[in-house]
Amino acid sequence: MKQLNCIIIDDEPYAHNILKDYVNKVPFLSLVGVFTNPIEALVEIRSNNIDLLFLDINMPELSGIDLIKMLPSGIEVIITSAYSEFAVAGFENNVLDYLLKPYSFDRFLSATQKVLDKLMLHSLKKDQDTKQNTAKADAFYLKTDRGKIVRINFEDILYIEGLKNYCSVFTDTQRHVSLVSMKSLSDGLPEGEFIRTHKSYIIAIKKIKSIDGNLILFENIAEKVPIGVTYRDSFFYMLNKTLYK
Repeated sequence: MKQLNCIIIDDEPYAHNILKDYVNKVPFLSLVGVFTNPIEALVEIRSNNIDLLFLDINMPELSGIDLIKMLPSGIEVIITSAYSEFAVAGFENNVLDYLLKPYSFDRFLSATQKVLDKLMLHSLKKDQDTKQNTAKADAFYLKTDRGKIVRINFEDILYIEGLKNYCSVFTDTQRHVSLVSMKSLSDGLPEGEFIRTHKSYIIAIKKIKSIDGNLILFENIAEKVPIGVTYRDSFFYMLNKTLYK
């Protein structure tokens, strides 16, 4: 079983004791360090192979949200906080789960299992890519929120919608919901075939039926995808390459 190297960052010693006890009960977790100072923790993170952070939000010197923005890529974050109002900010920064204090061991275990599942799926995809060598992938595998792993062909995707800590992948006939970040899905999509049109949407370029103002329409479905202000220029720059005027 893969071991996940984890760090606890919380300015409350009582929270440390609970988390250390929970971590010791989970066979696939290996505790690398415990910190009350997020800046000191950041030094440790950048010098070691860390997979997972258990991170408090309301801390002196540096908030948990600010720390997340400074993390190297590839590190998963589970927030542990007594304040529910930071949940939206957490999920907007792609945290994998949000544990509201006090939380049970069962809830803790469920959150860590999400991390293990995601990293194992990522590892499986890397192995598949290695075996295929230079062959172009035509699909990927997605673990749904119901625990089922499904194969999704790239050519079947209409668009992807980000929903806080979830993503929905839409085809003509189905919607697949998964606990995976938009960035993770985006990184695995074929270059030049998909484009982000909004902070919450990625679309398949060849599936565009028409564009009406700031809305994208597709064949066979009534749903429309918005074009956000931030992404409008890059989207139309791409579109203009194939546009007959």
